[in-house]
Amino acid sequence: MRFAKDKTAAIAIALFLTLSMGASMMLLPTASAHTPAWNIPTYAYINAAPNPVGVGQTVSIYLFLTNYYYGATIFNDLKFHNYELTITAPNGAVTTQTFAVIMDPTSAQHTSFVPTQVGKYNLTFTYPGQVYTQTTPISYPMGVPVGPNPFTNDTFLPSSASTTLTVQQAQLPAPFTGSPLPTAYWTRPIYGENTGWWPISSNWLGLGAPNYGGWMNTGQDALSGPNTFMQVFPGDAIGSLTSHIMWTKQLESGGVVGGNNFAIQGQTYMDGSAYIIRYNNPIILDGMLYFSVPVGFSNVGYFNGPASGGVDCVNLQTGQLIWNSPNMPSLSFGLLVDVQTVNEHGVSQPILIAQVPPFPPLPFATWEGFDGDTGIPLFNVTDIPVFNQALYGTPTEIWLTGTARAMGPDGEYLDYVFANAGNATNPDWTLGEWNSTRLFLPLGAGAPTFNQAATPLSSGSYTIDGGISTGPNSRYDWNISAPYLNTMKDLSSLQVVSAKYGDGILCMNGTMPSNGENELYGWISSAPYTYFFVNLNASRGAVGSVLWWKTLQPAANNYTVVQGPVDWNTRVIMQDYKEAAQWAAYSLDTGQYLWTAPPQTALDYYGSTSEGTLPGAVAYGHLYSSAYGGILYCYDDKTGKLLWTYGNGGAGNSTNSGFNWPYGNIPTQINAIGNGVVYTITSVHTWPSPIYKGGMLRAINATSGHEIWTLSGVTIEFGSMSYAMADGYNTWWNGYDDSAYVVGRGPSQTTVTASPTVTTYGDNVVIQGTVMDIAAGTKQNQQAADFPNGVPCAADSIMTQWMGYVYQQQVEPTDFTGVPVTITVTDSNHNTYPIGTTTTDESGMYSLTWTPIITGNYTVVATFAGTNAYYGSCAEYHFNVMKAQATPAPTASPPTGLASTASLELGIAAVIIVIIIIGAVLAVLMLRKRP
Repeated sequence: MRFAKDKTAAIAIALFLTLSMGASMMLLPTASAHTPAWNIPTYAYINAAPNPVGVGQTVSIYLFLTNYYYGATIFNDLKFHNYELTITAPNGAVTTQTFAVIMDPTSAQHTSFVPTQVGKYNLTFTYPGQVYTQTTPISYPMGVPVGPNPFTNDTFLPSSASTTLTVQQAQLPAPFTGSPLPTAYWTRPIYGENTGWWPISSNWLGLGAPNYGGWMNTGQDALSGPNTFMQVFPGDAIGSLTSHIMWTKQLESGGVVGGNNFAIQGQTYMDGSAYIIRYNNPIILDGMLYFSVPVGFSNVGYFNGPASGGVDCVNLQTGQLIWNSPNMPSLSFGLLVDVQTVNEHGVSQPILIAQVPPFPPLPFATWEGFDGDTGIPLFNVTDIPVFNQALYGTPTEIWLTGTARAMGPDGEYLDYVFANAGNATNPDWTLGEWNSTRLFLPLGAGAPTFNQAATPLSSGSYTIDGGISTGPNSRYDWNISAPYLNTMKDLSSLQVVSAKYGDGILCMNGTMPSNGENELYGWISSAPYTYFFVNLNASRGAVGSVLWWKTLQPAANNYTVVQGPVDWNTRVIMQDYKEAAQWAAYSLDTGQYLWTAPPQTALDYYGSTSEGTLPGAVAYGHLYSSAYGGILYCYDDKTGKLLWTYGNGGAGNSTNSGFNWPYGNIPTQINAIGNGVVYTITSVHTWPSPIYKGGMLRAINATSGHEIWTLSGVTIEFGSMSYAMADGYNTWWNGYDDSAYVVGRGPSQTTVTASPTVTTYGDNVVIQGTVMDIAAGTKQNQQAADFPNGVPCAADSIMTQWMGYVYQQQVEPTDFTGVPVTITVTDSNHNTYPIGTTTTDESGMYSLTWTPIITGNYTVVATFAGTNAYYGSCAEYHFNVMKAQATPAPTASPPTGLASTASLELGIAAVIIVIIIIGAVLAVLMLRKRP
């Protein structure tokens, strides 16, 4: 729920409000009537910034009075009126703007202006004055009553203020947006000035959040809440471009048991398939990873089962434990809500929600809320509308038959609820928009808090009634009549298929056709069924009205029709013809038939790990589908054209299993889509023991179908999900060793030395060092023991095999390729230049031999620029090159008969005396020649 759409203005308003309202108790006159009425002077101010400014650049203008309009809040109608702004341009042109109602209770009005001329602008604010006519009793800002209104008929006198704006040709620097995107390893928190880093950071809110999900699911469980069809993947989630392992954490005994006590040799520990999920619904908020801890045979979340080991919160990048809450139930989703109130601006700290269904099933559930930073309980919310089924009771009960959840513009969860306010004989159907923000920010609140109807629990948390539908504490943004349901037959089959805030709600009445073999998972029916579209966009009609109806006939060949994903961007509704393993599509704008795709491979009939239907996901205008057949299909979802396949090609495009699996290709399921990549897992309903070999996690380019990376692993998630990604890191459950994995780009460490440290000009210097992987996983017990000198960095091309060797007890690759290192020197003349590039070996070492070109001191820098797997790093060292000593000339034997040194010295002295005498005589002669 947004209270101020202009965030810049809202920040200023909050500042003014803090100052003005804090002093308002002292400024208010004594609360008593007075005769005659007062004439209250007002003091007008105007501010324009930046000043000076470049022509064509935006200027912020604030108009305000120092006076406070008695009793004003942002929620009532006690307001100043008719502020007038007059702008006179350098050429004399005049424009005037009037603000009829000043919503800010501190009297401030914000606007913006773009000057088009160079020179001086005159800006004048005029307040015309007004009579205070309100008779409503007022109160102090904190709600303390004053009593009868003492200011009725008082007059606020007129006032005005002016300022000059200087506009120049030269442009001011663009607004500061923080540091550029990082090239070095980074961690959270992201410094508040670096707002431009949002494209590389993200969160994963969990299955119960709007528009999240792992496969197309036609059923519904209590964990997932109202997402009947979990078909839309989180478009802002940022996944890994590498299979580089950051860390692993074994959550229970896993892998091969060992010994010969079992009939099956090589028996492996239970991995959780199919109904005892071990790593269910991981959630990532603000770089923190939350997951339920498995203990024994306990279920950690399937159908919201209890997590007997509680919940762990760990650092996503390192696996370091932040907190454990032993009594916290399995989590359903996280909440990150943008708070824009008069006093608070920004996203609330992470909140974790465990959605607990009522038993026996009723149309409402309970949320148990916890602080994401500490795990401390915060609140319980009762009567959350969630279930998408018809429930009939007494005439005084609400009959809920359809609910869909969508994400609001500020991260709030919006449930669209059809309810019968009448009874079975005289129905009165309504449609309401339930808003999660209204649980914490009731009307009148100035900061994130619990609603006014909250009652404290002994634990310090609160119980909140989430079902209030009227009054100031209503949890609904609106409730409107839905008369088209009053005459609709058989509302027991009404379903809300999908919804999008500000767009519409796709609904269906009737049951989709079945060939009679689908009793467990759906209705047996061959009757027509009807789609209809409820409008949520006021620009194209009344909100809540039906824009179109379309009745569809059963498919040919007695096919079972299963609802598929809905692409709200390309306006396409998908359907799956189960027995044919093929897709069909209809228009979201009209309900008209669009296309039918050719059948997929035969084993795709068994579909997802859940219920044997063709799974699909939509993103980037494409429909992606993959299942037991092991082939990933990419369709243009507007035309049905098959754009590419992955898994049925050669090297780098193959899921062929040989003799390792009985299916031909390895079953491949789509688990996430983000940053232009489709992420898949290997998963089946139930694993045999010993477990099948050759399972892979994969990352496939969403546009081209090219393989980006693979890594050994199998994932267990029947009816749920064991996968998440955010901030460029992916996590999942690996059934081969019963461990949680995290992959992504990690830190590296480069070292460098030069030998000898002091050398002679003309001699060689050997420059050498290492480039090592310093991700947290390299410090784990086995890795530290296997690599006492550290784990070397490997090239992206060998990462799958190298990670298998380092973390998964696989064979060491014989074709190891290291990473490139560039060597640069700065010589004694302060010239810097590269002297070569070399590559590390399987121990992480590199070396380069070089002959210095001049003498003096040198600084050598070794730089590893980084790859998809590692952020870059560098190191420096110093050495000296000295001059070579000159070779002394051979000493000759002196000839005989030469004078001694003493006699030579006497002779030289005599010669010098003679030269001096001759010089003196010449000087005298020259003087005589002068006139």
